[in-house]
Amino acid sequence: MPRILNNVINNIPSSGHSIYVTVLDTFYELQTKFRGGYRVSKTSPTQSYSWDLYALGYKQLDRITQNPPYKDYYTKRFSRAKYFPLFCNSFSDNGGQNIYEPLPNFSGLSLLNHPKYSGYVYSANFSFSPLLSVYQRNIHNAGENAIYRASYEPLLPIMVCSSIPSHKSFGPAFLNSFSISVEGTNNLGDVEINCSLTGGRVLISPDNIPPFKPYTDGSIINLATLDPSIKIFNQESFNNFADKYRPVNLSDCLFSLTHHSGNNAFNSFVNTVRSAYKGDKMPVHKIVGMSLTVTQDVNFIFTYPGFSYLNRTEEFGDIVGPRFASLGTRKVTGSIKIFNPTNQNFINTNASSLTMFFGSYYYYSMKNVDWQQPVITVSPGGGYIQEYSFAVRMTEETYFSGLGNAKISEFTLL
Repeated sequence: MPRILNNVINNIPSSGHSIYVTVLDTFYELQTKFRGGYRVSKTSPTQSYSWDLYALGYKQLDRITQNPPYKDYYTKRFSRAKYFPLFCNSFSDNGGQNIYEPLPNFSGLSLLNHPKYSGYVYSANFSFSPLLSVYQRNIHNAGENAIYRASYEPLLPIMVCSSIPSHKSFGPAFLNSFSISVEGTNNLGDVEINCSLTGGRVLISPDNIPPFKPYTDGSIINLATLDPSIKIFNQESFNNFADKYRPVNLSDCLFSLTHHSGNNAFNSFVNTVRSAYKGDKMPVHKIVGMSLTVTQDVNFIFTYPGFSYLNRTEEFGDIVGPRFASLGTRKVTGSIKIFNPTNQNFINTNASSLTMFFGSYYYYSMKNVDWQQPVITVSPGGGYIQEYSFAVRMTEETYFSGLGNAKISEFTLL
């Protein structure tokens, strides 16, 4: 029986609460126990990524064993050093909406419903925009970096939670899909990120999560008087924010049909882009949009709800969900949209390298990209809009994260 009820009405507007994300503590002896190796190569494929979710929950640093009614769960203790705020445009999650199903019987009618063990799967969806700080401090950076890691590192376990007291979320969770895009055909569009998660339920969000309160600089801003002539005064005032932000937009985005690796990879990429916009080499084309999408199909295996690790044995109820999670398929695709006043193709090859930068942390360098045929949009007096879609493939070999190699999945890290 599901014993966790999610209630979110607590006399505080939704804008007064906060969403947090944390990267779970990963222990690679748990991964290599099931992987059978330390890398994936085209000549020796292995089952690449899998997790024992129960052991992963048990091994968390700062782990708490909950008391009733949450005694079947572990909790990763909340701290500002581990949980990072995300300023989301929207957020929704689901602790398991497919738990009950009709019990088969000879009448064909739904006489009784019974809980289905495989229905205990957590999912979540949220969206946000990366932020640039006008000043040096950016409290959004750590949360953005957590999502960035989950996008390039296959099956990285994370967890999201909220400051709503009676709202419970679960984990370990994994990115099911990640999409980052910017559209500026008609305006200077902001970069938008959409994420969906799927995962287990052995971890439950901690209690007493505080809302994030922005830093203030100590000064007070008084709102203007409404109408002095009839003595209608505005007595309201508020603290001035110490940190000023703006969303990352199209003007912060770059791309190049090159691959960059090593310690100076980002500087090399920036210099490559700058060299294409110098003096008489100024290109006639202009970027008006680009996107990158990562999808991961996560397979869950449900077994007896318990596990043993070293000399310790743990038994849970069915509500803790799947025991194992493994990566079924992973696909990386994207597109680049170019305004070109001349009827000339911008990309004249079937395969190349590609590096994309969406501002903030979101830098992706890909060695092997296969280009689809372009979509051409022609408008009278408006020139040509050329949209090139692509599919990414891995390099000759890909190493597991944590082993000190920059070749991670389809991307090469800085």
